[in-house]
Amino acid sequence: MAANEEFDESPDTEMSSYHFKDGSEDGGNDDDHDVCATLEYDAKEASRSLAMLVCTEDLSPRIVENHFFLRYVHSLNPIAKLDSVETLKTNCLKYYAEEEVKIKHVLKNLDWQISLSVDILRSPSYMRLTAHFINDTWKLKKWVLKFHVLRNNVLPNAIQNALSYWDIESKISAITLKSGSENDETVEKVKDHLQKTTKLRLNGQLFHVYCSADLFSLMAQDALHEITEIIDKVNEIMPWGNSLPLWCLTTSRLKEALELEPMGEYSPQNGPENCNTLSVDEWVKVRGICRILDKLHEVAKVLFHTKYPTVSIYLVYLQQLRTSLTQEGSSSDGFVRAVIEKMLQKLDKYWKDMFLVLAVATVMDPRSKMKYIEYLSMKYKGEGSDFSFQVSSVYEAICSLFDDNLARFVAKENSASDSTSSDSKEEEDFDSEKEEDSQSEKMAPPTKKRKVKKVSRHEEGSKGPNCGSNHLQDYSAFAQSTNQSSKSDLDWYLEEPVIPWSEDFNLLKWWRDASPKYPVLSRMARDLLAIPISVVTADDAYYTEERKVDPRLISSGQDLINALMCTRSWYKKH
Repeated sequence: MAANEEFDESPDTEMSSYHFKDGSEDGGNDDDHDVCATLEYDAKEASRSLAMLVCTEDLSPRIVENHFFLRYVHSLNPIAKLDSVETLKTNCLKYYAEEEVKIKHVLKNLDWQISLSVDILRSPSYMRLTAHFINDTWKLKKWVLKFHVLRNNVLPNAIQNALSYWDIESKISAITLKSGSENDETVEKVKDHLQKTTKLRLNGQLFHVYCSADLFSLMAQDALHEITEIIDKVNEIMPWGNSLPLWCLTTSRLKEALELEPMGEYSPQNGPENCNTLSVDEWVKVRGICRILDKLHEVAKVLFHTKYPTVSIYLVYLQQLRTSLTQEGSSSDGFVRAVIEKMLQKLDKYWKDMFLVLAVATVMDPRSKMKYIEYLSMKYKGEGSDFSFQVSSVYEAICSLFDDNLARFVAKENSASDSTSSDSKEEEDFDSEKEEDSQSEKMAPPTKKRKVKKVSRHEEGSKGPNCGSNHLQDYSAFAQSTNQSSKSDLDWYLEEPVIPWSEDFNLLKWWRDASPKYPVLSRMARDLLAIPISVVTADDAYYTEERKVDPRLISSGQDLINALMCTRSWYKKH
């Protein structure tokens, strides 16, 4: 695997040159049998390729027992013989071990920080520990490092052991989990463990990140809880059947019921005997809850389904959600207003807990910068809001992070310079022996900085015929030093105007193109924008119950399930 994490998925040109014929349909001919007879079948390579397929795609090792898969393979090569399930599992573990070495090398040589997310799945309890980082081509990577069954509440130890095994304890900058007292204790234990050997950014103020999908789920559950009995009545008249516990799916079915109700579909005649029908007031409540959840879903689609997801957009869209819910509450009846107030309490708490994390990441978006933080401060000034829209505190945090990155950048540059200094010195000595003129009569190379020497008027007049040459040399060094701007990457970035807002903006591509202009700030942006604000995305973000592990994977055994979950994430394109 290449160091830039881009995997070569081009077809094997040697194998693609083969052309297999199947004469089963037309009776075949002797030429077909000659092809099969002369075909050289590499059983070892076939076994390894099949293991790679299972490790990188959503396929069970039992695919080798599938009749249609076997038929397909034999249509390509009639003499092919597939491994047994157990042999395939063994080969998958071998492939995982090979790739694990490469992944360890990549993570060890990362020159930037890694953020973590911890997702807990049930039946039984499994921990999925994922590393999030932006690679050298500015692609966001999400690599599973451990998929481990938890026993006796050992989550902190499981995380610490995994970090030690991968040798990345010094690179961790943040960890994201769902809310809850147990998870809070876990984060504190991991934080204390890391701080024994590592200095966390802003003294750990950015370390603990709460999952935003958990926030949305809890807000949706608050709304749906208010009409639990009504939902049961709707389901009794026209059963929905077994379905996934997704709050967006429940909303969709309630909206469908609202469309069918005027047509008489939910009348007593269409329901089972002695079923409870809904009153007019109950239908009004359903309609109000659907309006609320539509606003929640509108923002969730942007945050969890966006093409280029980064933490920089969360502050903007959470503010949009707060505004839309507040407006809905002000124009609704008492029932809806009470539901919205309860939801806003959860949103307000999340905002206060996560404000600094979200704010510094927002500044790294050229569509927002400090301007958006200033806008929020102006918008809520004098309203008695509990939110801390403190422009100065955000700016101080940004400056502190920039100074830390600048120190690392300078240290890296000095290290690179020291590593080549001995070779450069030898080359200079060799070149000096070949010079025929005195070096004292020549100007220093332009790549070397010289200090301007202070001399008195008497000294200037006593230098002799070469004083003009030295004078120009000192002037050149002086001009070079004064031409250098005292402004930093951060200063230039913040002073430039924000760019227009667009929904399809690719922030990582923007920073990739701008990194030569902002060599230090781009390193800081790379670390901040890799922070995951949710442990799940897409449809998994809508669950109202704890998700379960695929039973097919559990039956594979602990070692294999870990291998499959890891390798599939390493080869997945995000």
